[in-house]
Amino acid sequence: MLVTKNAAELCVLLICELYGQLPSRIFEVLLSKGRANIARLARDTSMNQRLIRHGLVVLIQQNLIFHQTDLDTGVSIYEANADAAYNIVRTGKILDVVHRNYGDEAKLLVHHVILNGYMTMSDLMQRRPQAATNGVPKTNGHVNGASSPTSAKLEDEGDQTQQTFDLIAHLIAVGILEPMSMTMLQTPDDVRAEIDRDIMKDYPTGLRGTKQKNEFNQRSVAGWKSYLDESKYLKRNLERDYLNFSGAKRRKLANGSRANGFSAINRDELIEPHTVLRVNYQKCLVELRNHRLVHYAEDAFSPVTAQVYGAMLSALGKKIAQCQLDTEADDDALAKAPTVTTLDIYEHLRPSVDVFTGIGRTDPDSINVNSAERIQVDPPGYEVGGEENNGHMSEDEAQTQVDVSMSNGFGEDRFPGEDDSNANHGQNGTRETKVKFADRGPSRAERIAQMRQHLLVLAESTQQFLRHTGTRDQGEWTVDFELLMPKLQLIEIDTLIEEAFGRPGLRLVKILRAKGKLDDRTLPSLALMKKQDVYTKMTEMELQGFLDVQEVPRDTNRTASRTLFLWFFDQTRTLTRVLDDTYKAMARHLQRLEVERRKKKNVLSVVERKDVQGMEEEKLRGDIYNEYREFLDIESKLLGQVGRLDDLVGVLRDF
Repeated sequence: MLVTKNAAELCVLLICELYGQLPSRIFEVLLSKGRANIARLARDTSMNQRLIRHGLVVLIQQNLIFHQTDLDTGVSIYEANADAAYNIVRTGKILDVVHRNYGDEAKLLVHHVILNGYMTMSDLMQRRPQAATNGVPKTNGHVNGASSPTSAKLEDEGDQTQQTFDLIAHLIAVGILEPMSMTMLQTPDDVRAEIDRDIMKDYPTGLRGTKQKNEFNQRSVAGWKSYLDESKYLKRNLERDYLNFSGAKRRKLANGSRANGFSAINRDELIEPHTVLRVNYQKCLVELRNHRLVHYAEDAFSPVTAQVYGAMLSALGKKIAQCQLDTEADDDALAKAPTVTTLDIYEHLRPSVDVFTGIGRTDPDSINVNSAERIQVDPPGYEVGGEENNGHMSEDEAQTQVDVSMSNGFGEDRFPGEDDSNANHGQNGTRETKVKFADRGPSRAERIAQMRQHLLVLAESTQQFLRHTGTRDQGEWTVDFELLMPKLQLIEIDTLIEEAFGRPGLRLVKILRAKGKLDDRTLPSLALMKKQDVYTKMTEMELQGFLDVQEVPRDTNRTASRTLFLWFFDQTRTLTRVLDDTYKAMARHLQRLEVERRKKKNVLSVVERKDVQGMEEEKLRGDIYNEYREFLDIESKLLGQVGRLDDLVGVLRDF
């Protein structure tokens, strides 16, 4: 994360909002001054070291800072983690997506981990949702005569322990929760520096010559890739262990919990009981990206097509660990994009989705099947063997696709329940029968065939929401996120430009984006606008930072009449500026919220009383309650706007 002034201000406000002024002040110093030890922090903050240690404990507990201890001197160095601080604003969205995808109990478990920063497996099990309500245990409707109420309660607790463990294991397996290691407490630069120091031991006299430097760089990259692969390997093994924890071990876990309690049976049977877990925000970003892409698909096509796309992203998301690819560790990461089959997507599609709506019908003879079923094995523009692949396929592959499409769909463009005699309705000599039969529901094969039509529509879109990569299991699909997200970023930037400068400003930007640098004398004719209007609009956009101009003098005199003014649109610079303005807007909303709290501090002090919480309408007077409702309305609007601005940050930066 690029920590600008506005971004740093936003991170400090978020930490102050949740954890108070002491941790936020320490974090602010770490952001502005850089990494430091306790003595330097005490000097820069004008606080004693005891307070510094208290603040550091909170920041370390919440994974908001990196720290590393020098084994030789014993001095610990601390560094701010701006990404973790910004993720505070996404806590509500993460809990919503966990609740939507994994259920209410999973949301409660993840909420406990977020509140505590990180938790051991045994501690998280003790925080499991209680099955009993008001002290009455759940039963199945009857209790055998040999069973006592106490044994039934213990049996129910054992079942709840097993279900909770299964749920935690599932959250680990899908990546929402991840096991912590010591290297996660260090910055990636520190880990990379340790790898380089180990390699430098083989060069006691230092690096001499180009050959040794190139060899060192190759070994450094290989060491970093090996470290990442080892981390992924250990994580996969731990996830597999939790998934394999079943059968006799689970029954013994339940029996032991009834007899001795959870902590007593962990020692031998529970795999890794002291494993420290934390929320994997990288995986949560993948889930949030899927949710956002579904909204884009709904705006471009229809709600039904968007739901099919959501099922595809859900199936694909299980194979994706993070949004940003590490191209240094894997040069072919773009070409090795994971794929899912049509049958996998169908398993993730809700049965209530009516896939036979949302797509218009057309004459089958007007459809080019070879083009519609075109397969692109590699991403557009990806070079294979030194030649660019344009997505063409061989005649055998094309014929295979035709066979697949004709065998999986309706040979004619017909929907379930339609009859060939529909064309004869209304003619003389025909009448409706008195006996009516229930229409046959669509079969599984028919639903899969129609679902494929939605996938093909997504594949043929100009945004390239997905790519058709193969024919296995009625088709394979993938999403080129590295190609899709820049297009969506341009959509967001164009929306901002249109809102700020109108359609003429957006027209000028699109012309410059397509043509490159243009002289101010050429733009009016291309934009079909008056010269004065073009000059006014271009100057206005330049002042706002959306356009740039380059002066190219024709001679050494550098007079205005002998100078070319070339206008151009710098997408990278515009993206950075929009992001920084978004950080500033989010910070101002949080500051405004604090001002509103100070205005209503008398009312809020009464609401915060324990005898009033949860019963505000009954306990408060009418005027005080009305003021409290006004504050809640203002708070919801401000925080809602912060959430919408965060959606923009996700598209422009994280996704």
